[in-house]
Amino acid sequence: MLFRTLLASLTFAVIAGLPSTAHAGVVIDGTRHIYPQQRREITLRLSNDDKRAPRLVQVWLDQGDATPDPSHSDVPFSLSPPVFRLDPGRSQGVRLVYTQDPLPPDRESLFWLNALEVPPKISAAELGEQAPEGNHLQFAFRIRTKVFFRPRHLPGSADQAPAQLRWSLRRTERAAVLRVHNPTAFHVTFNEVALALGPRPDAHLIPVQEGMVPPGASLELPVRGTLPTIPADAQVHFKYINDYGAFSAPQRAPLKF
Repeated sequence: MLFRTLLASLTFAVIAGLPSTAHAGVVIDGTRHIYPQQRREITLRLSNDDKRAPRLVQVWLDQGDATPDPSHSDVPFSLSPPVFRLDPGRSQGVRLVYTQDPLPPDRESLFWLNALEVPPKISAAELGEQAPEGNHLQFAFRIRTKVFFRPRHLPGSADQAPAQLRWSLRRTERAAVLRVHNPTAFHVTFNEVALALGPRPDAHLIPVQEGMVPPGASLELPVRGTLPTIPADAQVHFKYINDYGAFSAPQRAPLKF
């Protein structure tokens, strides 16, 4: 209900062309969260970096579709508390519990954590002469981060997965696409991808769009700009994001034509 009410209020205010104020304060600790199946629960921590005003926060999970409100979110997890007040400069732990509903046992599953923050009411004095009292818009901010559910006994590890990726290049008359296949049980998220025109560390790099390739799946990444002649010893240059949200050192991989 909170989510739907905010969306309705924002839509009306934008159409009406009202002045607005926007002050994001809530942050989630970490850009990704790993839920090992053997754990009974994990704790997600949120903080209010605004030192002056409290926030009302609503949290929920979805499976990748960001449009439905939380009441239509059908995921095998529970969050406690789902709605809470976060005072200035304070943090709040949220318990995430797996309900044991079946999930694929042979690969990771991806979910998204949503945190919707509602800012406090801004007084007329704080607005100055922008708008009279009661005639202004305050935005609610939503943050989304990844949650990976990791079953027991998966072969290999998340750190080993990037080295097992298989890369190939497909060209058309107008464009080129780099295709990556992930034969592992883990998601691999890229921070940087490029074509290296040769095996030397200083070889010219042609940027390629980043993305995330799911377990057992393939992903096509468009090459940015005009693609020159590709030498036979061209390689793929990439960096990936590890379980802690850090960027890896530059990696090189062979390229199949």
